[in-house]
Amino acid sequence: MPTIIACFVAGLCVAGFLAIWFVTAFKDLSAKRNSLADLEEQLHLHEALWIQVKDSLDAHASAGMLETSRMLYREAAKGYNRVLRKPMNRIPSLLLGFRTADEEHGHQNKEEKPNE
Repeated sequence: MPTIIACFVAGLCVAGFLAIWFVTAFKDLSAKRNSLADLEEQLHLHEALWIQVKDSLDAHASAGMLETSRMLYREAAKGYNRVLRKPMNRIPSLLLGFRTADEEHGHQNKEEKPNE
């Protein structure tokens, strides 16, 4: 009887540890992914704006804003990928479906990128 109680307590402790581990990893990765998605949307808006005004007087300012937006996205993607590659986040990220971000083009899943 004491062995069954000890196994039950050990099982609860392991389940609690796994739950805390996965919830913590999910919160960190979700926050980074949401930030990255917002920056990707901002990048697409700046690209559309630059396309609209590329032949006008505001083209230089728009190009500067676009380059700044690209730089912010690249840095956020590097940070997201760095958090994704942390040893404590590798197993939860694989099981929870988080994938690396493409740092160059602003697409979060490399497999879904259209052929150019």
